[in-house]
Amino acid sequence: MTRFMIGIDNLGHSCVKITKGNIDPVTEPDGNTASFLYNSKVAADVKLAVTDSTPFQTGSRYLPSGSNVNNYQKVLQAPSAGSAAVKDIGVRNSFYGDAIPYSLPMFDIKTRRLSDGKYIEQNRVRREGREGYGGAEPGYYETFDRGQSVWWENRPDTTSNTGDVIGALGNGLLYQGNSYATGDADQLEKEIVIWRLPADNTPILDGAPKAPIAGQWSAQFSKDFCRVAKPGYDVRTASQTQLAFDSSGRPLSAIGAADINLPAGVTRYDLGFAVTPNMLADLFLYVDDVITFPMSRFNRSLVAEYWFSGNSIYFDNKQSSACRCRFVVFANDRAPLTSGDNNFLRQFTSGGERVMQLLRPGSGNPPAFRDIVLDSRWPCLQILAEDYKPIAAQANRTPPSGTNSGQSFTVDFKGDGFFPIVKYMTVHHHEEFGKCVKFPQTRITESYNGSARYHQANSSYCQLTDNQATFWTFNGNPYNERYAENRWKFDYVPDPIIGIRYYILGIPQN
Repeated sequence: MTRFMIGIDNLGHSCVKITKGNIDPVTEPDGNTASFLYNSKVAADVKLAVTDSTPFQTGSRYLPSGSNVNNYQKVLQAPSAGSAAVKDIGVRNSFYGDAIPYSLPMFDIKTRRLSDGKYIEQNRVRREGREGYGGAEPGYYETFDRGQSVWWENRPDTTSNTGDVIGALGNGLLYQGNSYATGDADQLEKEIVIWRLPADNTPILDGAPKAPIAGQWSAQFSKDFCRVAKPGYDVRTASQTQLAFDSSGRPLSAIGAADINLPAGVTRYDLGFAVTPNMLADLFLYVDDVITFPMSRFNRSLVAEYWFSGNSIYFDNKQSSACRCRFVVFANDRAPLTSGDNNFLRQFTSGGERVMQLLRPGSGNPPAFRDIVLDSRWPCLQILAEDYKPIAAQANRTPPSGTNSGQSFTVDFKGDGFFPIVKYMTVHHHEEFGKCVKFPQTRITESYNGSARYHQANSSYCQLTDNQATFWTFNGNPYNERYAENRWKFDYVPDPIIGIRYYILGIPQN
């Protein structure tokens, strides 16, 4: 049970609030953050800015149509028919208009196999390097497609993995494109998920609380509008980051979240709500009861595909041993918006519970997930802690005798009443191309002589407890070992980590 309020609280502030159980949203202090499934008075909020799965089989190299190497917004290099090659995709920030208010946003890329609709991005396997003297060889545990997706601040001429020059990207994302090879059972599509949060040391826009100002309009609810401004802003003139929500800038809510055991094989988890095949979810795999993001820090393979059907999310643990999985399924998917005569408010009873929804005006009955601005059953994510932490450079290390065992820093937060997850980006400086951000990787090397196991330089992870998050980095370690000129040599990254932008996110629990 929850309580839904649209109106004026006991402080005289116009707002929208959803509280747990019988907690009174009018009188409950805003500082009791775990009491609220949603509170429009929160300044530093969590939203998605863009989800983009634009097909890449356009027959054109540049978009929009008629653009060229100098003025394109998106470079689409679909492979030729019958080819299994995957070419690089470049997307400038300008492709998304004003939807992205940050030069370097936090982002994810979801990878889906078209033949069966399963998402496959949770995939870290072991590969062997080249043999050296006496048959010695290194081993590498590397995550599928990680490190190939980079958001650049100002990338100059870009060369794809086939040697084609696609022109200066500037400020934008470069990533491996879809595989559309004819007859390929593993054809893939990729979806870019861009959060309305900065991924570097840029402050959250309009993220500092402001006092309400007398005479300002705080909300507009009508056949045309469903929007509320943050305190201190007028809803009629507020920018996208000054709005608590509108029909296109919805709070990010979760229809399900849990931490479960994944035995080998298929596991089903009932979400309690009907889902579509292309819901958005975040998964984090770990072992030994140490909650670790983005993936276990140990040198072992972890592979878990997932998909949606009916009311459930399914996981397929491809390994022979069990692991743990912390996951969140967001109230968001790629289904099209509906059309109808729904006003901004919808009320109904489900499972004996009275449900209230705020909707995009003009949505259909029933509305799609993307039509629903707020639902009284679905808690919205809150930021429990966030900041940017510079990471110091380290001298290059030489395995196996000398490796960097890691540097760490710890963040305290108040997690009572929340189900916490960690989202963070690693910030880099490339020796040739400048500043960029990546989503985190866990990349581990077994040294050629078998006596050392270490994290590569751009590997990182975060370990989570109920009220602390500890981040680890490994600058100075090589990313590759090779035998050449009658000796073992080591290669070092051209873009070491210079910082971590982290968000400890909490999902209020009933």
